[in-house]
Amino acid sequence: MLRPTVIAICSVFTLPCLALPAVAQVTLDELDAAANASDAAMEEFRKRLNDPDPDRALAVLHLLVSKGDPDQRRMAVRHGLQSTDRAIRATTLRAIFDSEPTLRLVLDPVEEEPDSYFAHVIGNLDGVIDAEGSGSVTFKVNGYDEEHSCWTYTRNKYCLLRMRGDEVSLHLGGSWGAYVLNGSGQLVGEQSVRGNLARGAMDLSE
Repeated sequence: MLRPTVIAICSVFTLPCLALPAVAQVTLDELDAAANASDAAMEEFRKRLNDPDPDRALAVLHLLVSKGDPDQRRMAVRHGLQSTDRAIRATTLRAIFDSEPTLRLVLDPVEEEPDSYFAHVIGNLDGVIDAEGSGSVTFKVNGYDEEHSCWTYTRNKYCLLRMRGDEVSLHLGGSWGAYVLNGSGQLVGEQSVRGNLARGAMDLSE
């Protein structure tokens, strides 16, 4: 019966010597083989994302974003959010929202000292305000409401998001804010929070 290789660790301070199993290592050949196999598999998905039939390409995009594994989703989200095609951007946004994600919205008030309603709304949504005065709120999307044509969030299933083309509306503080993609995977726009105008940003990149 074969015995596992051991490494003896000795010093003048530890007697007797400690015998530890040798740590398994990944060879460079194994690493290259795994990386090449992964690249080959992902390349097939990239080809399908760039299918010359636009309807097929959009269907693949939506499926990979909403139901793909982490690597597939990351690739598809990056492809969609950085596209200059409005249909691709819109499909990517819809697929992200359909996947029922947790979204983090950061709000930077335009005025240096917003009134107390700003802090009240952020606090009521279990958000936080940092030392610079920016508010941060997290939402868990929980599905699409066909009747009201919006994506809802956990708290009482209120409407949170609506879309028209590749433009997104977000409801917070009694008002709908308008958001667009900025080319870096972020939705950016302006939001009135109980009369306090704020610049909003939501990072959707993976």
